Amino acid sequence: MDFAAARDTMIESQVRTNDVSDLALQSAMRVVERETFVVPEKRAFAYAEVTSPTPSGRWLWKPRDFSKLAQAANVVAGERVLVIGGAGGYSAAVFAALGCTVTMLDDVAVEVAGVNSVVGALDAPPAGPFDVVFVDGGVEAFPDAWTNILAEQGRLCVVVLKGPMGTANIFTKSGTIVAGRVVFDATVPQLPGFSIALAFAF
Repeated sequence: MDFAAARDTMIESQVRTNDVSDLALQSAMRVVERETFVVPEKRAFAYAEVTSPTPSGRWLWKPRDFSKLAQAANVVAGERVLVIGGAGGYSAAVFAALGCTVTMLDDVAVEVAGVNSVVGALDAPPAGPFDVVFVDGGVEAFPDAWTNILAEQGRLCVVVLKGPMGTANIFTKSGTIVAGRVVFDATVPQLPGFSIALAFAF
């Protein structure tokens, strides 16, 4: 299979057609070999508009959902990015390809080139501060710890699930205030342990 051609097709048919016009983000997604993050038996589907299983047990989002949320967060080169639940590896790799300083937090160890991998509990992130916190999975609720580590004007990118449906959200920190906005509807694989009963939901 020609994976390079598949990457180009993914950008043209799944990313650009969903109003993702950020050329730097498109370029990063063109160079990151998505198929290397998928379990071997599913690599032929790595560039389809489906979620894909990874060896770590995490999932890669559909290209449309990932690219739309990354663009909405306005992630740019030089920013400090934390990927929570990022053991799938792909999201962290794309942010690294964008020129960001990337830390990946998960409870399993996964090595990704150009990324600082931290093994630990997802509700106890590194101190930061971070310009962007990208949660690589859906949650019903999330802890204050995820917004506490944001830099001024830092953005938390997270898909909040309500039953089978979800919305992609950007929460921005300004002083002591964190304000959120819904950017599009999305349903992504859920991270375990983040239900409304366990944490505060915005």
